[in-house]
Amino acid sequence: MKQILLIIFFINLSFTNLCAQAIPDLSSYKTNKDKLEALADLCDSLAAQEDVEREKVVSKYALKIAPANDWYYRSIFYYNLGFTFESSDPDSSIYFHEKSLADARKGKLSVRILISLQRLLYSYYNTAGHTHKSESALREMLASIDTTKNENAKASLYATIGNYYSVKGQYNTQINYLLKGIAIKKKLIQQGVIKDREDVAVDLLSLSELFIDMAQGEKGLYYGKEARNYIVAYKPYLNHYYKDMADVYILLKQPEKAKIYYDSLAGMITPDNQNAGRRTNKIASDLTFADFYLSANKLDSAEIFIKRANDLAPKWASDFLMSQVDFMTGTLYMAQKQFAKALPILKAAEPNSAALGLEIHAALLQSLAKCYAANGQWKQAYAYYDKYAPIRDSLYLESSRKSIADAEAQYQNKDKQQQIEVKNIQIDKAEKQLIWLISGLLLLALSLILLGVIYRNKRKNAEILDQKNKELAKLITELEEANSTKAKLFSIISHDLRSPISQVYQFLKLQQLNPRLLSEVQKAELSEKIQTATGSLLETMEDLLLWSKTQMNQFKADIQPVDVSLVASQSLKLLQLNIDAKNLRIENNVPAGTIVKADPYYLQAIFRNLLQNAVKASEDNGLVTMGILHEGNHFTLCIENEGKAFGQADYLEILSQKDAEKGLSGLGLRLVDELSGKTGLLIKFENPKETLTRTLVVFQ
Repeated sequence: MKQILLIIFFINLSFTNLCAQAIPDLSSYKTNKDKLEALADLCDSLAAQEDVEREKVVSKYALKIAPANDWYYRSIFYYNLGFTFESSDPDSSIYFHEKSLADARKGKLSVRILISLQRLLYSYYNTAGHTHKSESALREMLASIDTTKNENAKASLYATIGNYYSVKGQYNTQINYLLKGIAIKKKLIQQGVIKDREDVAVDLLSLSELFIDMAQGEKGLYYGKEARNYIVAYKPYLNHYYKDMADVYILLKQPEKAKIYYDSLAGMITPDNQNAGRRTNKIASDLTFADFYLSANKLDSAEIFIKRANDLAPKWASDFLMSQVDFMTGTLYMAQKQFAKALPILKAAEPNSAALGLEIHAALLQSLAKCYAANGQWKQAYAYYDKYAPIRDSLYLESSRKSIADAEAQYQNKDKQQQIEVKNIQIDKAEKQLIWLISGLLLLALSLILLGVIYRNKRKNAEILDQKNKELAKLITELEEANSTKAKLFSIISHDLRSPISQVYQFLKLQQLNPRLLSEVQKAELSEKIQTATGSLLETMEDLLLWSKTQMNQFKADIQPVDVSLVASQSLKLLQLNIDAKNLRIENNVPAGTIVKADPYYLQAIFRNLLQNAVKASEDNGLVTMGILHEGNHFTLCIENEGKAFGQADYLEILSQKDAEKGLSGLGLRLVDELSGKTGLLIKFENPKETLTRTLVVFQ
């Protein structure tokens, strides 16, 4: 009896010493309110240091000295107590958060109400026995978003609601809420309203974790790195960052990079820090590595990480996390064909598996069915398969990525059916009929699924083939157009360059054969004519380049004011050699300073081609006249030449021909038509007399 009293005495003495060490000297504060405010600040500091044990002591002491009707401070310290139990005792955490919410309601403290609801929403959904309360908390928070004018509070609500939808698997909704909250917080940080940059880090980490869950590793990596830019000193955020980065690099199949962050995560677990959050993150990361190596069939590596998770889990893991550890451990044993060892561990994971999500729950039921079958316990195997089947069907409706091939193969294998028949040979007739009926339904379901897959694959292949045919047809069309363009280009080159080259050749030949017959003056004139002919050749080549580009629609006309008299003079100069060869008379009646709007280069090509046609169509010693006609606000450029008449019908006939003619006028007029169309000019041909052709260029 004396020994018991001594033990009690020493326990009380230890608690008293702990309280004395945790509670600071408050004698300098005059009022009780000042003392409570100082203790609230101390709790915030202890939370940042992750000293939850001391925070518990301070919060409990503050509740003792707080007046019974001081709803504000009582709500704060109950909230702090709830926070200290979140990692170690979820039920106690919910109890104290509900106390905080109740006092906030009594005091009609809207901000404190929302803060408590945010913590409770997360705790309700992630704690067995409380998930049914989460919907009512969500409804109250959604109603508050439309009424609150505090942007910071609204951003926190967006983040909390977004994370809630994450655990429900409604990822698109979560993304919308998280992005809204992040945008508001970034704006408030820039404006200086939010002093703590880390306030947005937790939302960015949540967004990163969301994309990791959705198997979008690149986006998860992007938002994880962005979150690191906002983490300054708060260790829990840094701890989550290490975990998320390890997860994302595992998702990207880069285990070596993942191990760098895993080591940083493990390095935060020290004997002097008993924070449960760090250890639960470490356990979760161990499970991620184990799952990766199990998928790669590297069982030895997976076993190392599962052992590490089991070393920490019994003391630090919540019921939910312990279920995941058990499930992963059982999965490893199954992979090692140790079904007898896997069965009790998987059974231990079953009670909380439904709260972990339908996919995990379905996988667990399937694994239990396999274990029982491998151990020869066929009735239990069939019972678990019967539980698994409707969940599997539900998952098929939600996502086509889920597969039940393993479970169906288990019951479609002939050898297994024979074993089932041997094991159940003494079962009565009704049970046998039931088994055969269910087997038939499974075969029918498998047949329907296979037919659906075959039909889907055929349709997909047909769509791919159709798309390839369309692409091939497009390529053929483009190739035919390219060949046609090439043919046109070569046709023009074969005839548009012949005349200028012929002139140059003739003069060079004349100079070579009869150099002594020419005086120095004649030689100089001949050289000048050769230069002029060469210039004409260069201009013709530029016309060809212009034409080829118009065929490919690769440039646009540059409309600007142009002096027509300068264009006429330049064209006459380039064609002077041809004019002299036929001894033609030229009357240039284009007034100087006649300004029109056109592309100067296009207009030069059009004028030169039309004048060249006029010169070629004229008889020797003939007359070619150029002038400007005024029709209202429009100018019309007129070129007249004597010789064989060429009318509008002849012009349209040339343009209607599909292939380029061998004659110069046909190809030149095609170029004129294309360039005039691009610059908005109208080309007309008239015949005032049988031996007179009048070409009109109308500037619209």
